[in-house]
Amino acid sequence: MIKTVVGSYPVVKGAPQNIMDKIKDKLGMFDEFKYAIEQSIYGQVEAGIDILSDGQTRGDMVEIFVSNLYGFEGKRVVGKIEHTKPITLNDIKYSNKILKSLPNTQNKSIKGLLTGPCTIASSIRIENNNHYSDNKDENLIYDLAVALKKEALAIQNSVSTIQIDEPILSTGMYDLDMAKKAINLITEDLNIPISMHVCGDVLKVYSELHNFNVDMLDFEFASNKKNLEVLEDINKKIGFGCINTKLKTVESVDDIKSLIGEGVEILKNNPKFNGINGNMVDKLNNFVVIDPDCGMRLLPLGVAQQKLKNMCMACDEFENEIKE
Repeated sequence: MIKTVVGSYPVVKGAPQNIMDKIKDKLGMFDEFKYAIEQSIYGQVEAGIDILSDGQTRGDMVEIFVSNLYGFEGKRVVGKIEHTKPITLNDIKYSNKILKSLPNTQNKSIKGLLTGPCTIASSIRIENNNHYSDNKDENLIYDLAVALKKEALAIQNSVSTIQIDEPILSTGMYDLDMAKKAINLITEDLNIPISMHVCGDVLKVYSELHNFNVDMLDFEFASNKKNLEVLEDINKKIGFGCINTKLKTVESVDDIKSLIGEGVEILKNNPKFNGINGNMVDKLNNFVVIDPDCGMRLLPLGVAQQKLKNMCMACDEFENEIKE
């Protein structure tokens, strides 16, 4: 099974190491986040991740976008929201450069990360604004979707897949028809696989999420085991979150393997899963991607690293056992 990350990784900023770095630092040109990206790539490769992220090091999932979109001052909307330049492309290109410099990584790739329009809208302030009435204004969601579509088009040739993060959709705060129109607007002209990550309890919404124009739905199962129920009739490829990123304790390989096994037993009753040609390994490789429940930005570096290592070991051991 393919192993990936949801996105963020603990940030370890770099300091100037040589004369050139120090000169750049004095001129305000030194990029302390390049080191963080490097450490993120190194850590994910060492753990055994197949589809990596740049670590989303330059801010949280909302900040990284609103700080680079026209129409914002901080998280306050002050004008019509527009995309004026690529936001994540340079870090993606740098991640690809680092990845290609490492041995035995020819089958690994970088994914693109977009925070979804509803999740961004839920986290910003609309005050005395001539363009948008409130955080649920359809024009706000639409303009954010148009901006994110431009970002997706800018990065799609530099990544193997794009993940749209819409954790807010499990809460019922946003109309799912409106959310679907926004996501479909983003994805309609893309030519690479698209996944959508939704946190929390998805039992009440997952049947509607089936209708979104994405190839894979990514849910958390370690911290929300009741989500396992959706596996019986889900009709899209599934991102299987199997380590709890809210806890600083490190799950054992056996515990992670046990959770994967629970999920697979339920998938055996899924008509879509059973319709895939091949043996059980083939079915899993075509239908399941293994990842953490959510991003890892807030975890201590050592904890995040060990969690990923154990996740990859559990996945590999599980696959080897079902081959026997």
